[in-house]
Amino acid sequence: MWALNHSRAAGMVTVILWDVFPNMIVDANAVQEAARALLDSPVFHDVQKALPDDRMDQTLGAVARGELLGDIRYRVQPLPELIAAGEANDVTLVYSQSAIECIWNVADFWRAIIGLTKAGGWHSHRIDLSDHGRRETNYIEMLEWSPIGYYVTMRFIPGAINRWRASTHMTFLAEAGLKILSASRETREVLPIPRSRINRMFRSLDEVDLRTTAIDLVAVKQGKRQTSGGGVDPGCRGHPKDRPYS
Repeated sequence: MWALNHSRAAGMVTVILWDVFPNMIVDANAVQEAARALLDSPVFHDVQKALPDDRMDQTLGAVARGELLGDIRYRVQPLPELIAAGEANDVTLVYSQSAIECIWNVADFWRAIIGLTKAGGWHSHRIDLSDHGRRETNYIEMLEWSPIGYYVTMRFIPGAINRWRASTHMTFLAEAGLKILSASRETREVLPIPRSRINRMFRSLDEVDLRTTAIDLVAVKQGKRQTSGGGVDPGCRGHPKDRPYS
């Protein structure tokens, strides 16, 4: 919907799908299948009822039939290489779904991706904050580990989650130039462990922050394009190499 609406003013919209490891094949067949699945989705039908738009049906139908193919690029490379290529400058929308929790150098990532965002550009992110190994029981088990213990244990595991909490993300983003318009938390009713078992780095956090298992953020970039990011790095505490997990 965003790409379609944006194209009305800007013409063809380029969509860059960025990944560090290959997870999909993006070709004409994959795009057609995605369009057909979207047209058949009950959620999409609900959106259409709430926001009727004949052009959306027509465009998706043309894509599903193979009559129209957008400018969709799948890039599998480290973020510095994506930046150096220059095709991701002045991005108007950055979207992620349960991915940022798996980024090791999360402070560096936020600085870089906000730097690529055009002033007035949008961010929409869902960040999963649960421990991925014991999600249904001790969903904050990763907060029990010391910085050095967590680093030594997780450093060789691809996609190992960082330990930033909802408040850490929101504080950092605000200081890095994003205005948070919406922040919706998913929380559990009670902590799964006594606070005394939580590592002292996280022990003093607000209980709601500890009970938050996911957050959906919508934000817009303010002012001029920035490359330096916020003034505070919440990942700089503890072991120097533990920054991704602090």
